[in-house]
Amino acid sequence: METAIFLGWNALGDTLCTTPVLRAFRRAHPAARVLYVVQNAEFCRVLEGNPHVDLVLYSDALYVHGLAAATPEWVAGLPLALERPAHLLRLDLRFVCTHAAAFHEHISVGFGKALGLTLDSVRPTVALDERDRRAARLVAPRPYVALSLRSLANPRHADGNGGRKDWPGERWAALAERLLARGLDVLALGAERDPRPALPPGVRVLHGLPIRVVAALIEGAACFVTLENGLAHLAAAFDAPTVELYSDIVPLGWARPSASTRCSLLYGDPRAFSVEQVEACVDERLVSERVPA
Repeated sequence: METAIFLGWNALGDTLCTTPVLRAFRRAHPAARVLYVVQNAEFCRVLEGNPHVDLVLYSDALYVHGLAAATPEWVAGLPLALERPAHLLRLDLRFVCTHAAAFHEHISVGFGKALGLTLDSVRPTVALDERDRRAARLVAPRPYVALSLRSLANPRHADGNGGRKDWPGERWAALAERLLARGLDVLALGAERDPRPALPPGVRVLHGLPIRVVAALIEGAACFVTLENGLAHLAAAFDAPTVELYSDIVPLGWARPSASTRCSLLYGDPRAFSVEQVEACVDERLVSERVPA
């Protein structure tokens, strides 16, 4: 295989879950030219510097129209020098979620099976550089705990009271208050369009930072507390010290950071998790990282 063009139209977490597939493909085809065409969304910049891809193209057409834009004419018009026919491979979650059993194995494994590839690990590949880390230190120079309070794929409770992945806002506020009282900086990470969370004074709400700076902040956190979401997959890329509140709306295997050794996981209905439970998990991570708790 001389040239492979991967097409992806996925959210942040699913985009990250395609990177183990790219790694496995490179291992199986070391001489191939690997191109990855993704939507022109800011979070897709986590793919920059990926050692298993020769070129990443960011497409406005995919961003607006999804994979329906990927007609043969559109593919032929990509700004590439293709002297011979290329293999077109779609990394589409719809090809993975075709039966109930698929939800019992990690998303990355499903992507791999769809392309006939065996993965060495489900850990995402994210390549940061010193510029990213320097920018993160400018934003947060002291030891800090980072929080991620929102998930996009979040079905509503039957009673209409919030999303089924959500941890109640007053518990986030109580946790933040306790961490601030210890002298730790507390950061809230999110997208620019995310609603501003109701957190106590002193919490720094850092919404809208470049995704690679967000990645560096997660990598450098004393602890990262998150729902099961795209940023949780980003934490798995670095095996960052993490407390993950994982809703049982899907089986545990679907997105569990199984390759992470520094993750404390709470699985079930997040409304059943107390502030004390989550704080105890944070303490476990802070002690492990030798951060005064």
